[in-house]
Amino acid sequence: MLIIAIFVITLDSLHHDRHTLGMKELYSHRKETIERIFGTAKENHGFRYTQLYGKARMEMKVALTFACMNLKKLARIKHEWRIEMA
Repeated sequence: MLIIAIFVITLDSLHHDRHTLGMKELYSHRKETIERIFGTAKENHGFRYTQLYGKARMEMKVALTFACMNLKKLARIKHEWRIEMA
């Protein structure tokens, strides 16, 4: 029960911080950055449903998928900046 109490206190403080003046503007950009990444994973990489059983297999799929997404992003940035790949 102690873990739940600590979690609730932390969650309450996060909700409070989110509504402060400086964080309100920062939090509004979350939809544009973080949520877009998960939306891309759902639409393009099959994260709506899974055919895998078990947490370990899903963790492997998530790690490989986001690693591939990061590599594609890196390749696009290097192409835009005209950087030679080693």
